[in-house]
Amino acid sequence: MASQEGGGVLMKARVKSTGPNSKPVWWCYIVSVLLILIYLLPIYIMLNLSFRTIQDIGSKLALPETWNFQNYIEVFTSGDLWLGFKNSIILMVETVVLEIGLSALGAYGLARSRNRLSNSIQGISMAVMMIPGTALLVGTYGLMVNFHMTNTLYGLALLSAAGGIPATMFMYMNFVVSIPTALDEAAAIDGAGVLRTFVQIIMPQLKAVTITRIIMSATGSWNNYMMPMYLLQNKSKFTIILVIKSAFNRTNGVGNMPKACATCAIGLLPVIVLYLFLQKYIIEGQIDSSVK
Repeated sequence: MASQEGGGVLMKARVKSTGPNSKPVWWCYIVSVLLILIYLLPIYIMLNLSFRTIQDIGSKLALPETWNFQNYIEVFTSGDLWLGFKNSIILMVETVVLEIGLSALGAYGLARSRNRLSNSIQGISMAVMMIPGTALLVGTYGLMVNFHMTNTLYGLALLSAAGGIPATMFMYMNFVVSIPTALDEAAAIDGAGVLRTFVQIIMPQLKAVTITRIIMSATGSWNNYMMPMYLLQNKSKFTIILVIKSAFNRTNGVGNMPKACATCAIGLLPVIVLYLFLQKYIIEGQIDSSVK
């Protein structure tokens, strides 16, 4: 009797899974595929143009008649590309260290001292996240000029880290509040100070969110365009994004468009590779953050 009831339940479940209610699932797949194609189309056009010659620049969707690798050879032998890579790596490391270090410390302090002041600071941080960066552009540029931080990578790193600290600190707080305070008390009994407790007890438990924020901060600083464009006028300080912009500016219409597309493809490749290899940690960190 019980087996018959179980079989009836399974039959009902199968009917439901193959009934009208399952149709929207297929529509979701179709919409997802269309969105992916729309997203990949500009990348395909860029790669397609990068393998063309100037004379074969007409069609942007059909494959080139002859595959031209000379554009990539010229870009690789250009000093501008490697200078942009070097500056972007320096900027990325400085931004990540400042953003992760200050955000984790701030989140630990706010999570362990729940009072009116910490609540006010958390509310201000949330409000700052809602303000678009363009609204602060004029004031920020004035401050950077007054402190002589224009045309400097450390000034740009400080500014980039400041823009990411509110969101990073908010993610860290969601994790820190779930860590029992008994661990802090046990460490204090063993003679550990606050900083040692934070480094040896708290930070190892924040591995998932730390890796996630490192990747997001690194890609954000690598792809940052607006602030470098305003703050870096010296060509020796150009990041890879500004090198790509200069390549397109030099095209003067369509003259060097294939070479400019090759520069863009090479400049964006490190970020794409980084995401493909580390996307598992990004997903895990975001899921853990939502669960916390």
